[in-house]
Amino acid sequence: MDLILLLNNVMKSQLIKPISETEMRILSLPTVVQREIFGHFKLEELLFLSFCSKRFKYLIQSIQGHRLKQIETITYTFSRGKFSIGAGTLFHLTLYEGYSCITPMELFGMSRETPCCWNRSPSCSLYNYDGKRRDSIIQGVHSYIQQFFGPSTYYEIESFNELPTSLENIRRSYIFLPDNSKPKELEACFKKSPIQQYVWLEGRLNGNLSSNSVIYKTEYLEVDHFRIGDFLIHFKGDYLRCNHTSLDNTEIVEFLNAWKSNERCKNLKVLTIYSMFDLDKNEILGKVGHKSLNPWEFVEWDIRDDNGGDNITTTTTRDYLIRESDGKRAYVNITPKVVYLAVFGSTGNYIKF
Repeated sequence: MDLILLLNNVMKSQLIKPISETEMRILSLPTVVQREIFGHFKLEELLFLSFCSKRFKYLIQSIQGHRLKQIETITYTFSRGKFSIGAGTLFHLTLYEGYSCITPMELFGMSRETPCCWNRSPSCSLYNYDGKRRDSIIQGVHSYIQQFFGPSTYYEIESFNELPTSLENIRRSYIFLPDNSKPKELEACFKKSPIQQYVWLEGRLNGNLSSNSVIYKTEYLEVDHFRIGDFLIHFKGDYLRCNHTSLDNTEIVEFLNAWKSNERCKNLKVLTIYSMFDLDKNEILGKVGHKSLNPWEFVEWDIRDDNGGDNITTTTTRDYLIRESDGKRAYVNITPKVVYLAVFGSTGNYIKF
């Protein structure tokens, strides 16, 4: 296994490209031997070796494809001064932001002039990049990661007090807004992946989103500490959850009547509103023309978190509204702090959110 030792020495060197002799020795070996060699390396190390050449990358993908396919979800995490790429315990990289002493090394398929380098740590999972070019470098890294792991991988973003770079093929985003974030800055995060399956936004936005914002088209949208009046007007997706809102009885009544007349949220299947004010069920229902099932009848549905958790809320009601345009029913349950609404006419009796 002297070749394994040789490859390890390559990874510990500063330069990536001048290894043609080692590369040719590996390429000339029988497949069974190549598989044995690459099987000794972590995925982070295989990714590092793939920078050597396109032939080497294709060989790794061919020989170790079964391991690459084990990566079902890749999470990009943005925080102050660093960017991480993770897939549970199977794969992890961290890129640290810097503004000096960056020796370009032609990594992640980017040009020799791109200020991104391996930081010469004992592992192959730590890199440095020029923070002034954060977005273009991270976009280049993402492009290479997609090529390396294949098109079937599920990509998601987590961001903590830092607006993320806009990346393509992102299915899910959790964004904890930094202070004084502007609507246009938030919108820019979705430019390359405008319609996502799930988006969680938490924080206070300095202004309102435009009425045609792509964020309103998200299938599952959860907002926390937002002014949600505009969301209840412009949301075009299926599932909306609003946490820590300041909505009162009057605003709830206004929305429910607008839904009945088909003026708002025409595609809505499930709505959950958590209010910081006490809500009066009788007052609200008395002003929206609700109907009720027979005393011995009731409707029950489950609301499941879509963020990977096992939390399930079960709610029961006899009260419902009828939409005037198509006769669909929206069953409503109102507690002192929460409004639950489910349009059963289009979703059946089990609702996932």
